[in-house]
Amino acid sequence: MARVGNNIITTGLQGRVGNLIFRKRGEKTSAYVMSPRKADLSKGQVEAQSRFSEAVRLARTAINDPVEREKFAKMARDMKKESAYTAAISYFMSKKT
Repeated sequence: MARVGNNIITTGLQGRVGNLIFRKRGEKTSAYVMSPRKADLSKGQVEAQSRFSEAVRLARTAINDPVEREKFAKMARDMKKESAYTAAISYFMSKKT
């Protein structure tokens, strides 16, 4: 992992560029090299990806509702999460399906 300083090239950079992944957490930006996939995903990995995708979908929907957003913002403060969005994902991931 490399930390990237805020300069004219990397300001606001997030996401994938070639085989590099840029992530921004708070005021820090980090760069990661994407590892190549060596094998097909197992059944458990596919299920985990599916659960996470559903949690993201539900979190996005919840954050767009002002009442739900405030509920998750309070939850984020209580759980010491970065944002209401991350609290919502944690909440939906922890629910039994």
